[in-house]
Amino acid sequence: MDFLKLVQKKDHKTDNKIIVATVVLVILIMSLLVFWPNDEKQKLISYLPDDVSFYYHFTSKKVFADQVFNKNIAQERIVELENILEGNFLNLQEIIWFQTDANPANDNYLLKFSRLPKSFLMGMTNKNLDFRAYSPEKNILLINRGKVIDYLEARPEQIEYFDTGVSIYWHKGQAPSFLSDLIDIVEPAFVGNRVLVNWQTLAKGKNKLSLLEERTSEIKNIKEFLMPKEFDFVFAFNSQLADNLSEEIIDSLLKSLFDSLPYYNLDKQVIKDRVLQDAIVWQKDDGWILASDKSWQDNILDFINTLSLEEVSRVLSDGTAYTELVAAEQQNVIEHRINGQKILQIDDLFIWDIGDKHYLSNKQALIAELTSYNYYLGDFLQDCLGNIDAKIVDLVYLRNSKLVDGQIKDYLSSENIEELKMLSYATGTISGLNICF
Repeated sequence: MDFLKLVQKKDHKTDNKIIVATVVLVILIMSLLVFWPNDEKQKLISYLPDDVSFYYHFTSKKVFADQVFNKNIAQERIVELENILEGNFLNLQEIIWFQTDANPANDNYLLKFSRLPKSFLMGMTNKNLDFRAYSPEKNILLINRGKVIDYLEARPEQIEYFDTGVSIYWHKGQAPSFLSDLIDIVEPAFVGNRVLVNWQTLAKGKNKLSLLEERTSEIKNIKEFLMPKEFDFVFAFNSQLADNLSEEIIDSLLKSLFDSLPYYNLDKQVIKDRVLQDAIVWQKDDGWILASDKSWQDNILDFINTLSLEEVSRVLSDGTAYTELVAAEQQNVIEHRINGQKILQIDDLFIWDIGDKHYLSNKQALIAELTSYNYYLGDFLQDCLGNIDAKIVDLVYLRNSKLVDGQIKDYLSSENIEELKMLSYATGTISGLNICF
C-alpha cells in the first residue's frame, strides 16, 4: 500500500478526512500487530517423547542453582550445558534432562531459550560433537545421545503439574542410581508405577516437597472444619489404616506427641476407630480438641474421667441376686451458651455440634475460641497446598519448640526446622502429598 497517495493534496476538507482515516488505519494495523493472538506456546514438557523413563526438570532460570536432590550430579549437568551452549547459556530459561527406555546411554537435554540464534545451530553442525542437536520449534533445542530422536512434536494433552521449582519423574525400578536415597523414601508412598517429585522454595525461606500421581480416590474433605489459631500440634488421618500401622502410629507418634489425651480410658480400638479415622486432633499445652463428622456423644463414656453411676439388679447363674454399679447411659449434662452457641458439658468435657461438624474438648476456652471467629483448616493449610482445588485428606503439623526430647525433635533440630507441615490431598484425577518446612 502506498500511503503517500492517500495523503496527496486535494481540497482542504477532503484532505483532512483522508488524513484522519489514514491515522485511524495505521492505529488499527498497529493494534492488530500487538494484540492479535499468536500461536499458543506449548509447555516444554509437552515435547517429551512417549518412552521417557526419567526426567529432571529445572522449570525456570531462577532454580538452576537449586540442586536439591543430588547436588553433585545436578551441578555437573549445569556445567556441561554451560560448556556446550557457551554465551547462549545466558538465554537459557528451562532445562529438562531426560532418559528414554530406562537406559542411561539414552541421555538427552530438552532446552528452552528466550532467544536461540540460527547461527549457533548452524555452527554446531561443523563441530565434532558427541551428540546430535535438533530444534523442534523456535527457541527450543534437543541435545540427543544414544537412541536417535530426530523428530519431536508438542502434545498439548501432556499436563505439566509443576511449573515452578525442580521436578523429578521416574518409573519404579527404573530410576538412575544417583536417586537411591530418594527412591527408598518416596517410592512406598506411590500406589502406581510412576513417581513425580517436586521441590519448591516458598516465601520467607520455607520449602515444599511434593509427591504427586495420577490416581482417583473417594475421600472426605477436612478443609471446612473450624480450628483454633493457637496450638502446638495437629494430626488427622481420614483414611482407614492397617492394624499394624495403627499400632505403630499410636505408640510412636500419637502418645508421644499428643500426651494430653485421656489415655487412661481409651483402649487401642477406640483410638483406632475415633481418633485415627475420620477425626482431627489439636493439642495446646494440656488442652486438646477432637473434631469429626461423627457425633462424640455416642462414645463419650470412652473419654470422660468421672462417670455418673446407676444401680442395676442382676442375678448370678446360681440364682443369687446382686446389685452392680454401671455407667449411666444418660450422664449429667450442663448446657452453656457461648457466643450464641449451645455447648454441652459432660463431666469435664465440652461438646459443640454445628451442622455436620462435631467438636469435643477438655477445655471450655478452646471450644469458646472455635465459636468466636471463622478460621478454617483450609486457611491454615493454604500456603502448603497452593492453588490446587483439592480435598485435604490427612495432615500432620509439628512445632519443634513444643516437642519432647526424642528422635523427632533431634532430627528437626539438626535440619533447623521449627515448623513441619504435611498434608495429603486429592482431586478427581490426582492424589498428592506436600511436606512444608
